[in-house]
Amino acid sequence: MPGVNVNHRYTEVFNGIAVRADSSVTPFDLASVDKVKRVWPARYYTTSSQSRGSSANYPYSYPHKPTGVEKAVNELGLTGKGIKIGIVDTGVDYMHPELGRCWKTKGCMWQYGSDLVGDDYNPAVGNEETKPGPYPLDCVGHGTHVAGIIAGQGPIVRGVAPDATLGMYRVFGCNSASGKGSSSDDIILKGLEMAFKDKLDIISLSLGGGSWPDEPISVAAANIVKNSTVVVAASGNDGQGGLFTASSPAVSNGVINVGSVQNWNYTVANLSVRNSKSSKSVRATLSTSLGHPFSIDTETPIVAPTITSNPGGCGNVTDDLTGKVAIFTIQPECSHKLMVPILQKAGATAIIMINNKPGLIYPTFIGVNASVITVTPEDGLIILDMIAAGPTKVNGPTSKTYYIPATDTAGQVSVYSSMGPDPYLNISPHIMAPGGNIYSTIPVKYGGYFVMSGTSMACPFVSGAVALLKQGRPNLSVDEINDLLSTTASPIANPSTGILEHPYKIGSGLINVYDAVKARAKIFPPRLSLNSTTDCSSSEYASTIVGSELWSVRNITLTNTDKYKDMYVTIDNSASAALSMYYPNGSIAYTPVVFEGASSSDGTDNSKPAIKLFNPPKVVKAGQKATYTVAIIAPTVLDNSDKWFFGGALEFKLQWASEATTSVYRVPYSGYSGDYSKLDVLAPPSSGFPSIRDDSGMPLVPGPLTISENRTASVFFSMALPSHLGFVQLVNSAKKAVGYLPDGYFKFVPHTCPLCSLPIINFAINSTVFTDEELTNAVQVPTGSYSIHAAFLRPLGNPDNSADFQVWDSPVFTIA
Repeated sequence: MPGVNVNHRYTEVFNGIAVRADSSVTPFDLASVDKVKRVWPARYYTTSSQSRGSSANYPYSYPHKPTGVEKAVNELGLTGKGIKIGIVDTGVDYMHPELGRCWKTKGCMWQYGSDLVGDDYNPAVGNEETKPGPYPLDCVGHGTHVAGIIAGQGPIVRGVAPDATLGMYRVFGCNSASGKGSSSDDIILKGLEMAFKDKLDIISLSLGGGSWPDEPISVAAANIVKNSTVVVAASGNDGQGGLFTASSPAVSNGVINVGSVQNWNYTVANLSVRNSKSSKSVRATLSTSLGHPFSIDTETPIVAPTITSNPGGCGNVTDDLTGKVAIFTIQPECSHKLMVPILQKAGATAIIMINNKPGLIYPTFIGVNASVITVTPEDGLIILDMIAAGPTKVNGPTSKTYYIPATDTAGQVSVYSSMGPDPYLNISPHIMAPGGNIYSTIPVKYGGYFVMSGTSMACPFVSGAVALLKQGRPNLSVDEINDLLSTTASPIANPSTGILEHPYKIGSGLINVYDAVKARAKIFPPRLSLNSTTDCSSSEYASTIVGSELWSVRNITLTNTDKYKDMYVTIDNSASAALSMYYPNGSIAYTPVVFEGASSSDGTDNSKPAIKLFNPPKVVKAGQKATYTVAIIAPTVLDNSDKWFFGGALEFKLQWASEATTSVYRVPYSGYSGDYSKLDVLAPPSSGFPSIRDDSGMPLVPGPLTISENRTASVFFSMALPSHLGFVQLVNSAKKAVGYLPDGYFKFVPHTCPLCSLPIINFAINSTVFTDEELTNAVQVPTGSYSIHAAFLRPLGNPDNSADFQVWDSPVFTIA
């Protein structure tokens, strides 16, 4: 086709091509080409990097001990030797003293990989030309940090699998203005194909986007798994958006989906705070603003600026903060990501955030021209009291970086870690690993070491753990590796209630690679997703289950892999508190509502799911397997109108003959209390969407509205749930659809939320519409009165059944 150049052809893990077209060729032209089944735009990806920090003797046993890594190394001698791991990321500073100081030489830890893009490649700002260099050098920092987590050589950073052989496939360019690189689908697909062709054992993907397992990178990842390569992917960092925030390719079939927990230590430095009455020393994080370390050699005034009230959002700052350090308390109605730029704009040279929860946080700030640090609520109160008592100054850090136990948050779910389920109600994430406050390597030119947080850090930890497991048990299949890591994970309890966290937050729990290596039992399936929990009163099991109409029956196969000893089995139920994504008034709860619980007159807690076993075998002979049939019963007191998701874990307590100890294997389960297929996918009207708005986002209706070349508009949607199919049509005064809006017929609509990577979706309204679903036949509509008709498929719905769609019709407007 004239005006089209083929950039890449994919034949191994994805059947397709990547093209670059000039401005005369539209996606609709490409879709009309014979044998083209579907056209995807090349979506852009970015990856977070943190600012530089100082070197120290890092106690890596903090995250290695509770995850079984330390024990696997010390007792079993596992180091990842002989295992090949590919990293698709921003590149690596392979000359870092703890990352080999070599590239593809004999005995070097780096034997695979390439630069696919070059430094200047940055499609997010329009530079899509690739000029690969001879080596995949990291100009962002993310990939080098990931590499250190996997295989840092020590003594400062010791990776999970330091003797593994690595490959780096650089798919991100640089952005000198912000330090944040970007990439796109076509390049990442090429990186995946190269890693697959290199016959690596494991591919680590600390990137993601979207919600569905049907997107190009997700399809490629699933195909790689089918061909016996382990793929590990980060679940995403949209946890503040609540349920349904898990991203692809982590949700792909067979991919190990990893969430993040907080580290067992903080990396801190001391600040000196003084006024005329007293002097205090407080602990603070290192600066998390890229390129702006917190280092004030001379005492600088610190103030708590007045922030105007703005219910439901961020207020304004009218104080002149030039030459001052500003301190503020993080508020739930205004993200610190939004407040910090406001304070910087007011002139603050440095910003101190007071955490609104116990402990410290390490959020990344890119493009903020001020250093940013965090203090605990307790230390923040000390500073505020001193400011209230009179003019106060601050300087620091006054000593070198050091480490303290994170007793308040250790091992707890990171607030940013994305939650499940996926659109098909499958449990996400699968397992958790340390991702919050992780000290690792970054390029030497940026300081060599720093703290980063994210599921991007948890993902390589699991990749390294898989290397230990493969070394210890080389005959395991890809599926068996996934299953063993899940079923041997350690439970994570809610710190306030002591109750098991919901599987949509933790999957099976915290990874324990030592237990996985030493496991003598296998359980399949490793997790139970109950996506058909509806009225079961006519089931063959109905006569044996009393008190609930909502339950599901599943079969679980338990294999005793010990060839010599019989295995004795008991099964318990560890139930979690139910979660809802809606407040009682019907508005969306981006922090899930937790069911408080209710007990019957006899003291039974009816707010938790229950289980019933049907003649479970009590003994599994050596080398044999047994099937367990279990009914999982939805909590009887839940009001289905409140849209609750229940969950918990089956605990298989196993004891082998003549042994005193018991091993516990866990199978998480989750389901919806009601008919999931009837849920609305659009956010409720209280969200302010759907709505027709101008380019600034201001609503244009109700009221008369005329859309023309001089007054443009778009229709905006907020998605409470992902939708498999959506379309947006223009309807004339005769109530007849005249065509789809541009981009107005689309599959795999993601979840959106105000604090998510994708906060909203919108479609331009003008006189151009398309009369076919492929969006290839454009027509111009005459002037006149029109409205918008939109339809989105409900969960698990049938695209051929109009009753399975949620619809919305706009007020009438005029196209002139």
